[in-house]
Amino acid sequence: PDQRLCPEQPPDNLRMKNLLDMAMLALNHVQGDPLNPTAREDLVKYLINCETWTHYEIMIFYNFIFDVETVIVIQKRLIRVISRYDNLRLYGSEPFRTLVKITMFYLEHGKVLEALESLMDLRGFDIQEEFLFERTMYKFVAGETYTITNTNRIKAIDDALNIFQAAGSTHQVNRLVDHIKLVVKANQFHNDDFDALIEKWGGTPSTKTPTTTTVS
Repeated sequence: PDQRLCPEQPPDNLRMKNLLDMAMLALNHVQGDPLNPTAREDLVKYLINCETWTHYEIMIFYNFIFDVETVIVIQKRLIRVISRYDNLRLYGSEPFRTLVKITMFYLEHGKVLEALESLMDLRGFDIQEEFLFERTMYKFVAGETYTITNTNRIKAIDDALNIFQAAGSTHQVNRLVDHIKLVVKANQFHNDDFDALIEKWGGTPSTKTPTTTTVS
């Protein structure tokens, strides 16, 4: 990789450029304008060429406006560098959470095969018992992915939502329900049990148009 694109510690001017690129793309997204091609290309190039991802690169990934093709390329990079990154911190596993986001992103864009492949990567993680968020999110996203592929795992999804609800994470529950609506629409998936689950948690059945949201 070109060390000028991804030094061990990005210099302040490179960090500032990345942040400005992200701000530009976020503004484009909010205003409904085409994404600035230069800003987008520079950020993609930076992430793809990074030999080792740190919290800084994952932060860029979390805040980036991606298309499916770019996510596929970056996921391959992320998988390769996970073993080099101190991924199990006191509060949880950032690479694991990133792969959860990628899996959910694929489902929101109707890419079920890619979601299944990401799920296999998630199964390879050794997540500690105390990392409740990671374990619950895996239960949720696995249940959702398998249900979309016609293996009913509605109970796993419901259990995960109940865990977040019991933990007082109402905001997370609402985000996940909004995410489910996007997945149902993107995959043209109609299932009475799934619709009942969405209605139970205050969502809109799949026969109606869901409101677009961003899952994080």
